[in-house]
Amino acid sequence: MSSLTGVYVSAPDLIGLATAPTAKRRKRRATGGHSGTLASRMRGRGIDLDEVRLYQAGDDVRNIDWKVTARKQKPHTKIFREERERPTVIVIDQRRSMFFGSQIRLKSVAAAEIAARIAWQTLNARDRVGGVVIAANSVGILKPIRSKLNVVRLLHAISDANNELSASSQSGLDEPTWHKVLMNLRRATPVGHRIVFISDFEGIDENDLRQLLVLQNHNELSLIHVYDPLEQNLPPSGAYAVTDGLRRITFSSGNMRNQRNYAERFDAHRARLADACRARGIRFTSLSTTDDVVPVVLDE
Repeated sequence: MSSLTGVYVSAPDLIGLATAPTAKRRKRRATGGHSGTLASRMRGRGIDLDEVRLYQAGDDVRNIDWKVTARKQKPHTKIFREERERPTVIVIDQRRSMFFGSQIRLKSVAAAEIAARIAWQTLNARDRVGGVVIAANSVGILKPIRSKLNVVRLLHAISDANNELSASSQSGLDEPTWHKVLMNLRRATPVGHRIVFISDFEGIDENDLRQLLVLQNHNELSLIHVYDPLEQNLPPSGAYAVTDGLRRITFSSGNMRNQRNYAERFDAHRARLADACRARGIRFTSLSTTDDVVPVVLDE
């Protein structure tokens, strides 16, 4: 089970995940033009020998393999597999819609843990790490840097945004819109970035979703959808009272039509995200607040 629980997280909680035990990350070959310490299919000067082949006009004479050349009696050259840096930007949603949960922890806490684990894993892979923190009334950007201090700064920013959330706070007009979030994200990731977007994606319309997914054209984008089980299905039959801190309503979960409509709304939202990502070859993961996040992070 995931290690962070409850309503809020602290910076020490997130920093402590640097030493949390995880399974060994799978090696995978990059399929696009952007990669970090993963092996790229692009060839050039690097640290990994890819093959030895016949010398061709234009090859660097410094890469001639003299032992093979002497054995074959024809000039052969070493071809290296280039390792290209892939700066990672983790986008983490900490707006009011994320301040919800029915078991174990809130969506905002689950998202914070996912972001922290990915940040530490990325730094351990010797890639640059930055972030875009979407808070209740602002959007903060940290430029990708290969530095433990920069990761700590990012985790403090996430913790600060997380602790600003409150069920009684006014949602107001100052909460960042999807348009503002995407505008800041485009500035932070012009080209050649790995972008991991962690959110419940509540309120995103078709145009904003299209603008988000188009970032895949010049970057490597993945979406992690965080939800709570109570958003997927109504609780067992009975009368319930719920509040968002401003309003209080009562409802009955025993009505079969209500149960069906409720589940269908959630399924339609998740399917819309999944289908849109699938059409563009974008990695999409849907994660409950009760799920273990470690396998998801390793798959990133």
